[in-house]
Amino acid sequence: MDTFDLTRQQIADLLFEEEQIKVSVTVIDQLLSNHNFCRRKAVKTKATGNNPHRNEQFEKINGLIKSYQNQQNPIISMDTKKKKN
Repeated sequence: MDTFDLTRQQIADLLFEEEQIKVSVTVIDQLLSNHNFCRRKAVKTKATGNNPHRNEQFEKINGLIKSYQNQQNPIISMDTKKKKN
């Protein structure tokens, strides 16, 4: 078991298994918070710049949209970029 990627429940279970210390997930949350531990978040560190295939992506999406529309299927569009404040 990778000890750097444990869930809160796994931490509680491991404490009980190895040290016979029974704690709730709420206590684990409080301990982690008090010691400034939190889940890592993925961070984009390198700008990707221009991709020569960028236009192909949109052409393929547009082709799929037309195909679905011709078959009377619904189409849902989602913006997945993080909004800047």
